[in-house]
Amino acid sequence: MQVHFIGLGEINMFNLAIALHKKGETVTGSDEEFDESLKSVMQEQGLVSSEAGWFSDRINDQLDAVVVGTAVKNDNPELSKAKELGLKLVSYPEFLYELAKFKTRVVIAGSRRKLELASMILHVLNYNDVEVDYAVTSTHGVHLTEENDFIVIEGGDGPSSVIDTVPQFHKYQPNIASLSDIELKEDGFHSNFETYAEQYGVFVDSIVKGGSITYNKEDAEVKKRVESSENPIRKFPYAIPEYQEAYGQVFLDTPDGELPLEISSKTALSNLAGAKWVCQQMGVDEVEFYEAMATFI
Repeated sequence: MQVHFIGLGEINMFNLAIALHKKGETVTGSDEEFDESLKSVMQEQGLVSSEAGWFSDRINDQLDAVVVGTAVKNDNPELSKAKELGLKLVSYPEFLYELAKFKTRVVIAGSRRKLELASMILHVLNYNDVEVDYAVTSTHGVHLTEENDFIVIEGGDGPSSVIDTVPQFHKYQPNIASLSDIELKEDGFHSNFETYAEQYGVFVDSIVKGGSITYNKEDAEVKKRVESSENPIRKFPYAIPEYQEAYGQVFLDTPDGELPLEISSKTALSNLAGAKWVCQQMGVDEVEFYEAMATFI
């Protein structure tokens, strides 16, 4: 497969390109500028030269797909050339879905908490030697295989690309979903809270029939969007678990006694409760989960 990324400097695009390159696919890409840390990785991988800019001659009819980044403008010369040649144009989430459509998709959504929640889940799975694919914006990046059954996806709520402004998390059709919080961001795509929150309602309705959503019932808007949905899915509410504080440390109440944790904020404890439900649906039992979370920082 030959794939070109327009907007390779975007972290999600970059991580996906590297993952495909490691799988042996032919990958190229361009951007106006690259972070210095990305340049060094690109040079190590032999992915692209460090030359920044847009180059329409990199677009040819041998490409199987052209992935368009979220910051790419409509008048981009590479995009114009791809349209002229009638090439397959896709956004990052659309392309990721195509790569993951035969896997069990675990999509972690929320305005501000999703990255920590996804990181908890991946930490627990790694601690217990559960091999999964993933696509997140943290240091984990993107990992794709043919053999893993699950893929954990951080579901962003921003527009997919200039060619497709549908919110990214509408594309993934989760089998297992998590929703932690709905809070309008000042620098976000939507200026109206109701319009923004409606996108999360669409997300809940996009979960495959018979799938599930684990949701924070202490967030009023999350509770409203999930519990009002008529989508025939299983719904698992969670809240901040019982805990104690002593000697400057948090101890979580568990069936086997108090568990010392490295985390301490109520937000992190709430995320822990959500991660527990998701991990259990992925085959990690309660004891295994708590043992792993004792080491999460």
